[in-house]
Amino acid sequence: MLLSILVVSCQETQSNQNNSDSNNTGIFEKLSKDAFAKKMEEKTNEILIDVRTPEENKNGTITNAININFYDKNFEEQLLKLDKSKPIFVFCKSGGRSGKACSNMKDLEFKEVYELKGGYSGWKK
Repeated sequence: MLLSILVVSCQETQSNQNNSDSNNTGIFEKLSKDAFAKKMEEKTNEILIDVRTPEENKNGTITNAININFYDKNFEEQLLKLDKSKPIFVFCKSGGRSGKACSNMKDLEFKEVYELKGGYSGWKK
């Protein structure tokens, strides 16, 4: 029960924050499908991460995405293998896990992270 309250509280806090958070630790933006696609075209050496489960990933993904399962016990360890200086693009099914993953990346001092608003479900539309 307490976990449910904390999850809801965190989601409300995130939804009340601005979609863009730019400060000394880097750039963190939640982008619409079109803005996400445009930003990927603009950037070079970007890394695209699908944080869904391997089973979800088998049903389709965005071209060139690396699957790093958010629920893996070594999720953070896998993130730390990525180049923090490169632009990172993140998505999940509908936006919940990718938001948490972006929060993790901010704590881990990644420099530039873009989250797909609405996740892969919105991408396919």
